[in-house]
Amino acid sequence: MGAEQRWPVGRVAGASLAVAAAVGILLLQACFGTRETPPSPLAPSPRLSSPEALAPFFANLAALDANEARRRPVRILQIGDSHTANDSLSGRLRDRFQARFGPAGRGWLPAGIPYKYYRPHLVRVSESGWRHLKPNDHSGVALGLDAIVAESQPPDASMTIESTDPAGFDYFAVDFIAQPEGSAFTVSVDGGAPIRVSTAAAAPAIKRFDLRLDHGAHRAELRAAERPPVILLGWTVERQVAGIIYENHGTIGATIGLVNRMTPEAIAFEMAERQPALLIIAFGTNEGFDDSLDMPRYAARFQDDVAALRRAAKGAPVLVLGPPDGNRAERGCKPDPCGAVTAECAWHEPPKLAAVRDAQRRIAAQQGWAYWDWFDAMGGTCSIDRLTAANPPQAMPDHVHFSTPGYQAMADLLFHDLMRGYDIWKAQPRTS
Repeated sequence: MGAEQRWPVGRVAGASLAVAAAVGILLLQACFGTRETPPSPLAPSPRLSSPEALAPFFANLAALDANEARRRPVRILQIGDSHTANDSLSGRLRDRFQARFGPAGRGWLPAGIPYKYYRPHLVRVSESGWRHLKPNDHSGVALGLDAIVAESQPPDASMTIESTDPAGFDYFAVDFIAQPEGSAFTVSVDGGAPIRVSTAAAAPAIKRFDLRLDHGAHRAELRAAERPPVILLGWTVERQVAGIIYENHGTIGATIGLVNRMTPEAIAFEMAERQPALLIIAFGTNEGFDDSLDMPRYAARFQDDVAALRRAAKGAPVLVLGPPDGNRAERGCKPDPCGAVTAECAWHEPPKLAAVRDAQRRIAAQQGWAYWDWFDAMGGTCSIDRLTAANPPQAMPDHVHFSTPGYQAMADLLFHDLMRGYDIWKAQPRTS
């Protein structure tokens, strides 16, 4: 993780799923070549390597199962590229985990609407008068896990976040940049009196405003009407209860190199508050489509950058999602799915994608991280083409991304494999 300056940090006070999962698994088995026939209920999934690395995470799940007294949620952070930015995979996993272990709200998101077609699950977001800055758009501004900030544009900027969870939220927070001569913003919950928050500070710093409520709220509005601009890193709506929070932090077009563009102080600040029980790392598709990728250099970077995230998360267990199958055609060609009029126009896997997948699997084994074989889960070679041609389509015409049902089916398989690993862990004898 890289930064051009040091950033101080601080705080400002203040049943249907099971049926759908079964249908999804049967659909994959029937149409796309995946098999779900374990020899026994406690046989490990061949797709999930080193499940023992997830023991600390499983222990947190067991505490939820046992209804142990606690007020902090068990938090899962998924960090990756566009497969993560699209909340279909993570949203389905959120639903499955929360249905099984209890819901604790939506969790952290980038502030406002960071990109076109932004559709986060469990919340509705609107904004007016903001621009969003990514790593290439600026220098010197701290970047957190979402690798994007929202900057207010005078004369008036506002954004709202509304929880669609019936229970709402009893904790709201927003991370922002404090700076010399900083202006202020206001926060209003469910139409209540605005609370003024100053962003003025002697030197640039990362701070958090948080608000704990004694009841379930459903809507928070933030307004900034002064100069200079207010800069926000992210915000959250969640509940102070035992249960699961599943966050997705995805950047369209990202590679693992994005981690080096994040600001260490911002990442440390965000991780310290969230205390994740599991880090899910999901990069690799964009690297695999880069024919000039230097594999030894890539492997070293992947190992170093994931290790940096894990250190910031105080040693939380890591689950690497290997990149799924993805195909491309030569520029200007428009081949039919899984075939073409000419060989030059045939869909084919980029030459570096399998190498990226193998590197991630090897590094995960060396570092003691769990690894899930997404490529195998979807059916192996040419599976993205079969998914694209399915009726209804399980993948998009670009032969890279999935449709919502496709992402959900993959999430069901991953959840199934994780729960099988959890059951095996629970069956093992414990020493007191």
